[in-house]
Amino acid sequence: MAECPEPVVCGGIYYAPGRENDLEYIERAKFAVAEYNSKTNGKLEYERLVKVGTQVVSGVIYYFTIEVKDGSVKKLYEASVFEKPWENIKKLDSFMPVATDDTKTTANAK
Repeated sequence: MAECPEPVVCGGIYYAPGRENDLEYIERAKFAVAEYNSKTNGKLEYERLVKVGTQVVSGVIYYFTIEVKDGSVKKLYEASVFEKPWENIKKLDSFMPVATDDTKTTANAK
C-alpha cells in the first residue's frame, strides 16, 4: 500500500509554496481562465498564479488562486480543475471571485 509523506493527509488538499512558478500548473490555471471566458463570453486575462493546491481523488483536482486582469482592473479568482489524464479528461469545476473586504462589506450590508 502506498504511503503519503508527512504532513500530507491522503485524500486531503495539499498546498505547497513554490508551485506558483511551475509551468505545468501555470498552463492548467490558464486553461481555467480560458474555459471561464469561453463559457461566459468573458474577457479576463491571465496575470499570475498566486496559490496552488492538489487533491488526489479518482484523478486529480487542482485548486488555484489566480490573478487576472478585467480590463485595467486586477482581480483574484479561485478555480478548480479536475483532470484524469488516462481518460483524456480535463474540465473546469469552479471559477469564483475571491471575496475582498469591499465585497464582504457590501454583502453584509444587505
